[in-house]
Amino acid sequence: MKLTYFALVLPLIFTACGDSASDLSHHNHGHSDVQAEDSVEPPYNPVSVIGGVTVIEMMGNDRMRYNLDAFSVPAGGLVKVNFRNVGKMPKAVMGHNVVFLKANVDSGAFATAAAAARDNEYIPVQFEDQILAHTNLLGSGESDTIEFTAPNKSGDYEFLCSFPAHLFAGMRGVMTVE
Repeated sequence: MKLTYFALVLPLIFTACGDSASDLSHHNHGHSDVQAEDSVEPPYNPVSVIGGVTVIEMMGNDRMRYNLDAFSVPAGGLVKVNFRNVGKMPKAVMGHNVVFLKANVDSGAFATAAAAARDNEYIPVQFEDQILAHTNLLGSGESDTIEFTAPNKSGDYEFLCSFPAHLFAGMRGVMTVE
């Protein structure tokens, strides 16, 4: 009787816990799909020049990463950024934007102030004069396009996501003006 009981109950326990072979196979398959859908690696070069305009195809994902962390633009040139949030999580917990800062702005101080600027989509009012350009804060599947003129002065200009803690998790990069 005891052996029969365990023979009947044991498979139910493993099934309820998700440890059956079919469950593992399905879980791994679903996990692979999520990685593919959530990938920030585009199938093409994300930086191109079209009609004299440097076009940047940027994406952000649920792992708090952009698809590129460095690119170059000509000094004084036009820049067009097409940004898309390819993540699956809701905007309230995993919103993304791209904020291009002017030279020598303390990105840590900016991000700290941004965390308190929820009502302004995490763009701190006291730093608005230190921003070159920024996208809107985007939720899953949303996109935004911005255009701006690169600074005339050569150098490195940091870009980041101003959603709380995203900069510190690594969602940042450098636009080099040449």
